[in-house]
Amino acid sequence: MNLSGKNERGSASESKCVVVGGACPMITGHTHIALAPIPDFCFLPRIYPSTLSMMSGTQTNTGETMHLAVERFRTQMESANRQFIQDRIDEIEAKNLSTEKEKLDLMRYYWHDLGEKQSGTWLDDAPRDIARRVRETENVSRLEDMKTIFHEHMDGIIPSTLVTDEWRQMFLDIVESVCNEAAEQDDEDENFLIPRCDELGHFIKYANGVQDPDLRRSGICPFDPVPYFGIGDLTSPDGSTVQPQPPTAEFRERIKEQLKDDILGDSFISGAVDEDLEVKVGFQTGLGCHREYDTWYSAYLYCRRDIDDDDSDRSHKDWAWRVVVFHADAVEPTPLYGRKPIFDSIPEFLVWYSSWLNHLDLDQVRKDVRCLYGDDDHDSGDDDL
Repeated sequence: MNLSGKNERGSASESKCVVVGGACPMITGHTHIALAPIPDFCFLPRIYPSTLSMMSGTQTNTGETMHLAVERFRTQMESANRQFIQDRIDEIEAKNLSTEKEKLDLMRYYWHDLGEKQSGTWLDDAPRDIARRVRETENVSRLEDMKTIFHEHMDGIIPSTLVTDEWRQMFLDIVESVCNEAAEQDDEDENFLIPRCDELGHFIKYANGVQDPDLRRSGICPFDPVPYFGIGDLTSPDGSTVQPQPPTAEFRERIKEQLKDDILGDSFISGAVDEDLEVKVGFQTGLGCHREYDTWYSAYLYCRRDIDDDDSDRSHKDWAWRVVVFHADAVEPTPLYGRKPIFDSIPEFLVWYSSWLNHLDLDQVRKDVRCLYGDDDHDSGDDDL
């Protein structure tokens, strides 16, 4: 199966859907757990107030853990991207070029359109942060200006649009429903149900997803489980404030259709996902491209691992929601940032995603940026960069 063609989001759902909870660059997974009838002979334990308190405390602890994970991620990504820019500034300044134009010409390998006027009427309708980035890019006249330049993904965060509990619960309900509708019923377990993804619910309280600005042109994918909502759907006319209005039936249906489009087909999963994973259902959550060709995918999968005797963590064999990142062209799983990118929790994924600077290969970076701009002939030298 060729997964390296140009970006076509629809290709992931081309065949019979495989079922496992997951999310896509535009989706997120969750499912209601249907309860079987309780036999007459079963006795239900009494739930005391203290038990409810403990359950509430667990939810609070999980939510706080996610909050701290997101904040650590934000700090680490901002620091890494600023450091990458500063290192490129230092490299360029070390060349002792005579004009700012020559310096900016080199920096454009990493941040195109510096100092070039792009403004038009389209900016009036653009989201506020995108408009700010475009205008600051236009106004760069010295290499020094890069030290404080703005990018909407400098800290890696895609801001949350599901800002109320009602919106988040609505979204998780739809994900749960879509996953169970899509789930392939196993002959040996026809009643297999995809559980609600509560961890995802905690995450989308603080972010719709994460996205590397990828100034190094690696083609790394975002993790963006929440479908795209038009700026007029959830924000005020200037794009600054989220409206707390209840979701309408029409809007719920739109989200449901978007989530259905993002569910992964079984042929896609068998051709792209690690063969050590057994997947019940999954969603593509991100696609990264290089020179307009698919490079890296992310997915949110309800799956379990095929573990060996050397695996000390026996929980790997349990069914669970996991974040998975995989290369579009790879037949075998491709390590990235020092490990096989399969993650048992979103906080674990966030730590890994923000660690890219620790694994940076400058020779590969220079090759990638030259290739992007058509300078393939300069791969072996350092004449420009």
